[in-house]
Amino acid sequence: MENQVTNNANALRLFFTEDVFLVKDETVEMPSVGNVKAIYNALSTEDHLTKESALQPQRESISIEKAEESVKSYTPRVEIPPIVAEPSTPRSFKFLGGNKKSVLILVNDHLNDVSTEQGRDLLRKIVKAVDLSTPDFAIVNYAQYQGADYVELHGFFKPLIMLSFGVEIADLKLNLVWQNEIISHGSTKIIFAPNLHHLDSDLGAKKSLWGNLQKIK
Repeated sequence: MENQVTNNANALRLFFTEDVFLVKDETVEMPSVGNVKAIYNALSTEDHLTKESALQPQRESISIEKAEESVKSYTPRVEIPPIVAEPSTPRSFKFLGGNKKSVLILVNDHLNDVSTEQGRDLLRKIVKAVDLSTPDFAIVNYAQYQGADYVELHGFFKPLIMLSFGVEIADLKLNLVWQNEIISHGSTKIIFAPNLHHLDSDLGAKKSLWGNLQKIK
């Protein structure tokens, strides 16, 4: 069988006897070759950038302002140790005598080292009545140590007996009451009496003192 395919123009006219008209359809826009090339280049460039960004390590943006604020807001809390008062140096007392028998005698005279002549004479009789001599006791003029309390005096002298002439219980900050009787405070026996100068002329106070002195002999 012969090949029926032909490209002969005269032969084709025998089959296609009707007129053929070409009509342009303006609703369809065919991209020009230049536009296709531009679109291709754009797609190619976008794909290249996507691949390149995928290869690049991602970097997080840091706000300098926020970083500065975080630095300012962070203040390390430092605990300030409480202020502790330095321990006071124990008071030192000047005294007359030797304190060998731990007998503390307090006097209170702003004008004399111990007392007036009458007061000193009375004191000599008192210590003689309880068989004490100068090496046995310690005499302290409280007028030179205003504010010293019993705790300070006891810590320094460690008295077993304390005779207080003109120094009140309140001066020594003792929570005690004097009722003309010997007070036993801890290991210390305490006797309170008026100032030596006034005691010399106070017969009632002098009699009470003599009675208490007999109890500590």
